[in-house]
Amino acid sequence: MGLRERKKRATRRALRDAAVRLVLDHGLDNVTVDEIAAASEVSTRTFFNYFGSKEDALLGDLPLGPDDECVAGFVAGGPSGDFTDDLVHLLTDSLDQGEGLASWREEARTNWQLTEREPQLMSGMLSRLHDVEVQIAEAVAERTGADHDDQGPKLIAGVASAVVRHVLGEAGAARSEETVEELRTHMREAFDRLGHTFAPRR
Repeated sequence: MGLRERKKRATRRALRDAAVRLVLDHGLDNVTVDEIAAASEVSTRTFFNYFGSKEDALLGDLPLGPDDECVAGFVAGGPSGDFTDDLVHLLTDSLDQGEGLASWREEARTNWQLTEREPQLMSGMLSRLHDVEVQIAEAVAERTGADHDDQGPKLIAGVASAVVRHVLGEAGAARSEETVEELRTHMREAFDRLGHTFAPRR
């Protein structure tokens, strides 16, 4: 990563951190974009180069969906050829793009604090979660060749979202030092358990 990109990421992080700190201290309605920019030692114009609103800054960059290259690989039948393993890889692609799993969990905890403090932010978070779920469903439909009216891909995406929340949430609290590969193993185990539990009666 070049110096310019590192600086941009640092500025984005500083703006987000300032927004979170001010809102947790004073409440969303009592904090302005100008104040967030001033606390980050940048101009208001610079703020809007990174975020469209203070709500966008508060919600940060999570949840992230897989990038186009990963989606294309999944649709083409990769990277392993096993549907569930490949789905797990698709679901965790964004963790390889950022600063790692510990950073993801810290960001998720912060978002939870914010939505508890400011419930009006929940709709924005749910909208982001929905967008990622739609992306996963579309990738599943394309890989499996599902018909347009087939609800299977949407069901798979919904279950996948639940698995992600379970493994990254309470079930992962005691495994805060695990790697992304270990996380993928836990996700695969969760899918296998669901498959065993809901398997057709013989």
